[in-house]
Amino acid sequence: MSHYENTPPQIYEITWQTGHVETVIAHQVSHDSLKMRVTSLGDGAFGTDSEGARIKFHAEVDGRWTLQLSAHEADIRTIRNITRGEQAPGGAA
Repeated sequence: MSHYENTPPQIYEITWQTGHVETVIAHQVSHDSLKMRVTSLGDGAFGTDSEGARIKFHAEVDGRWTLQLSAHEADIRTIRNITRGEQAPGGAA
């Protein structure tokens, strides 16, 4: 059984690799990192490849937890939380 925190819904702006922009309202976002590979690139640097990893957006709809969106991480360029409008980097307002 999964446990979900009872949090207020958040608004996320998703920019796909194709350039399409979409808005999703969700209570929680989860990331499937079970298939992550780490590679040494030399000079102490590392690269990762999260092959097949999915990002999932869940929301409570009519009292039931519902999967709003599930997408391959590689298909998404950016995800921004825009609930409170444009936010400065580092969380400063």
